Amino acid sequence: MLEVRLTKRYFPFKLDISFSINKETYNLILGPSGSGKSLTLRLIAGFERPDNGYIKLNGRDITGFPPERRNIVYLPQDLGLFPHLSVYENIIYTFKAKREKVNKGYVNTIIEKFRIADLLKRRPTSLSGGEAQRVALARALVAKPKILLLDEPLSYLDFHIKFQLMAFLQLLKNEFSPTVIHVTHDPIEAFKLADYLFILEDGRLCFEGDKYDLFNNPPLGFGEKIVKGLKIIESLRG
Repeated sequence: MLEVRLTKRYFPFKLDISFSINKETYNLILGPSGSGKSLTLRLIAGFERPDNGYIKLNGRDITGFPPERRNIVYLPQDLGLFPHLSVYENIIYTFKAKREKVNKGYVNTIIEKFRIADLLKRRPTSLSGGEAQRVALARALVAKPKILLLDEPLSYLDFHIKFQLMAFLQLLKNEFSPTVIHVTHDPIEAFKLADYLFILEDGRLCFEGDKYDLFNNPPLGFGEKIVKGLKIIESLRG
């Protein structure tokens, strides 16, 4: 269970957010640029410190813990792959960093599921955007995090590649079942992937709940563009 109750100010902006996630679900934080989505992830991951409040994981207050002690993996928009290492070396990096024996069975399962066996000897700089994203997701899963944070994971990808990557994110959700918090400004991603949805505007949550509840009862003041996008998706579902 993850409990988040915190505030963070970068004048004049203020993030004031409170929510709980109590089971393994795929959670989407949806909102426009500048609403505080990425800042929320960085606070949970430990790369930023809140001004007030706390972050608890399974009842334990981890607010003061450094990132490496939280068992939370944060996947930034730039993916953070090491350019001097091969794809395989990137994937098993967490074992090397902890000086642990590589769990080859688990690693090979992830390599197979994400269809990256033919990429293992290559360097990240030679990968396409979609290939690099799959490698980054595989590396994140190898760490077996309690919480996986995805910061706009489908940004800067063309429409076709984005929908291919959505299939891999659904694979992550259905077969590996981590607790995921995925931030995006794209309602299509939200509707396609979310088990549970949070809407963030101007540093505050204006909605949380089932995505179908959002479609049927959008909150007052909710962006017309997002509602229109949801209606288009609903028509496609039919």
